[in-house]
Amino acid sequence: MDLFTVMRRQEVATLLESEFLKWQQEQEWVSIEDALGRVLAADLVSEENIPPFRRSTVDGYAVRAADTTGCSDSLPAFLQMLGETRMGQGTDLEVQAEQAVYVPTGGIVPRGADAVCMIEYTENFQNEIAIQRPMSQLENLVEIGDDVSIGECVLQKGSRIQTQHIGAVAALGRNRVLVKKRIRVAILSTGDELIGPGKPLKLGQIRDSNTDALRAMVIALGCEVVIADRILDQFDALQSGLQKAISESDLVLISGGSSVGTLDMTPDIINSLGKPGILVHGIAIKPGKPTMVAKVQNKAVFGLPGHPASCLIAYKTIVEPFIQKTLLAERIKSFPLTAVADFQIHVSSGRDVFYMVQIQENEGRWIAKPVHGKSGMVSLLSKADGYIEIPMEKEGIQRGEIVSVHRF
Repeated sequence: MDLFTVMRRQEVATLLESEFLKWQQEQEWVSIEDALGRVLAADLVSEENIPPFRRSTVDGYAVRAADTTGCSDSLPAFLQMLGETRMGQGTDLEVQAEQAVYVPTGGIVPRGADAVCMIEYTENFQNEIAIQRPMSQLENLVEIGDDVSIGECVLQKGSRIQTQHIGAVAALGRNRVLVKKRIRVAILSTGDELIGPGKPLKLGQIRDSNTDALRAMVIALGCEVVIADRILDQFDALQSGLQKAISESDLVLISGGSSVGTLDMTPDIINSLGKPGILVHGIAIKPGKPTMVAKVQNKAVFGLPGHPASCLIAYKTIVEPFIQKTLLAERIKSFPLTAVADFQIHVSSGRDVFYMVQIQENEGRWIAKPVHGKSGMVSLLSKADGYIEIPMEKEGIQRGEIVSVHRF
């Protein structure tokens, strides 16, 4: 195959978006127990008021604020004790002028009352309560629907359900939510030299780390891995393996076989399986330049470099945003970490450069330290906490410069 020409990363993202513009991921209902990490397929709208009654935020006495005007420790307001409300129960009590009702924290504030005086500012005289500080209207109480009102959108479509959202879903009375179906992913690692974990190495063989790394990353996105195979560099094996992967998944990740070499048959095989085939072969990123993007039978196919660090960067910068933004239409809420560069680097590659770093804390500041090594080194991944991006328009990073670290 001829040497490839490269496209800018932003151009690749635009191309992918246009090619898969009409992609509509199927939806399904899942129980609240299975909702963690899933992406909402519709706005989560409340059908209830929260709270559904006027609720006290303190242990104390429900009163009319006007009855406490001007009172103090030395000149308390004496109010008639009318009764009490109990947790989990309604009440028919109604506070009239110069009356009070005991209310526990979270209990119903009876009709007629417009404030709750904390018990610490009262004194009980059997049938009378001495209020020792003036109250303002609505003090220490929450009105009906103050938290969430009927018809209010609590979580927007495209939100990924996080741990803090589960309680909100339960509070709305929902035992299930409508979510996007999991993206089915097939992972194929190619190479005669690859061997999986737990097996003895022969001379000339290397451990395959990409299959398990890619599996972990797509699962973390909420995808379902339907195939994870290692395939020999043989045309028939590659073709049948890729054909099976395309038929059984929504998205295919191929590790290895993307460079221009005599045994790199992947591009030809992809093109043989359907149109339009290869859309991009070569992206202006470092590491990860040989990355391929294809569309076969309306499925997305990505050919990632075999070197572990290159594979990781290509996945994080090309594949992951595509899954989140295009296939799942997810509302992305990830924020890079701001750190101070403890290194200086000059680049002139004409590509977006991604540089592995470790993060350390020093006197209340995050410090980004370089992780050195070549893209084929597994140690790069085990030592790095994340990476920084140096756009192709930028000539490098100066020591002491503020940088944004994208954490793994």
